[in-house]
Amino acid sequence: MALGLSYRCNCGEHFKIYVPKDKVYGEAVSRAVDWQAVDAREEADGEVDDVKRVAEHTGCTFIDARKIPLLRCPQCMSEVDLVNHFRARLLGV
Repeated sequence: MALGLSYRCNCGEHFKIYVPKDKVYGEAVSRAVDWQAVDAREEADGEVDDVKRVAEHTGCTFIDARKIPLLRCPQCMSEVDLVNHFRARLLGV
């Protein structure tokens, strides 16, 4: 399952974000896992598209962290580094 994470900006705007596992877990977890291969398989299987569909059905803005690593909220213009934000929450670093 592709890593589809939710983020709510301080202004209340909701986002559903696809974050490649290699970007979150690549250096911090096991080097025995080929995270790039895991991400490639999930992308090929259409799992990133599934995350996008969930965003559409829940009224969230879809963000692909492969292409947009720094999110700038269109409502309040606040910025967040998505990879650092989710790495800190998922790994406690």
